[in-house]
Amino acid sequence: MIHNGYLEIEEGQLFWELYTALPVGSRPSARPTLLFIHAGVADRTLWDYQVTYFSSKGWDVLRYDRFGYGKSRPGQAYLDRGPRTKLEHYRHTAEVVRHAQTLRPTPSDADPEKVVVIGLSMGAATSIDFALAFPDLVCGLVVIAGGLSGFDHPNTPEEEDMFAREAILTESKDAEGLANLWVRLWGDGPLQPEGRLRKEARQQLYTWCKDIAARELNGTGGSAFEDQDLDPPAVGRLSEIQIPVAVAIGTLDESSTISAMRYVSNHVQVSTLKEYKAAHMVNLEYPDEFNVWLHEWLSIHFK
Repeated sequence: MIHNGYLEIEEGQLFWELYTALPVGSRPSARPTLLFIHAGVADRTLWDYQVTYFSSKGWDVLRYDRFGYGKSRPGQAYLDRGPRTKLEHYRHTAEVVRHAQTLRPTPSDADPEKVVVIGLSMGAATSIDFALAFPDLVCGLVVIAGGLSGFDHPNTPEEEDMFAREAILTESKDAEGLANLWVRLWGDGPLQPEGRLRKEARQQLYTWCKDIAARELNGTGGSAFEDQDLDPPAVGRLSEIQIPVAVAIGTLDESSTISAMRYVSNHVQVSTLKEYKAAHMVNLEYPDEFNVWLHEWLSIHFK
């Protein structure tokens, strides 16, 4: 069953979707809900293939559009505010999870239902911050091609040359140019041949990027809304994460992302590291392989 709606938050509204095997109001499954958080160059539909797959396997799945993406809406009061407050996406995530909990009340003699949080790219960084800030809501963590708050590792000069084009395109307010550049960086890989990403995935990524670029340039979404990292940042707190962690990287991705994910894998208590010959959007390049890998990991830790 599919349930969705808008959750009111201080800055506006978050659009969420919950896929359940049982009707809302029923006692939750013994297995945790899977919470998917999308990348900064996509929206919740990044996870369409995963939602279909894991729902068919009997998992309950929760996902939402981060503030400024997809169907999530900034309120006019927030848009008019100057200066705007920075967004704590990890707190937004907690609000979505707690809202989902109210849809399926937990018996009074049981602990509140926890989630396995799965994030890619910016969604991975949010997932880590969320797990640290709200450990009572999380029982597993999967991070793919993500950042890490407080982690600083330079890219190569060749990669930096590619990223320098972004500022030029932003200054000229070229949404189409930004979208094509992001597809080149995050789809093909910064040092890979243009067009390496298969056609269908490339078109989907371009569609997301074009929408996000337009929002950024007109100040209504994307990076036009500044993020607030966890304080103190996650880089020095990974030892606090005492739940199972899975990490996936694309070996064709930018250097700083690869380094951040290896750092996470080496500094948490229980971790699994998976490498794909992919750039940033691992689940777009290897949808079937990614689903099998994730399902096997879940089956080990959450029977």
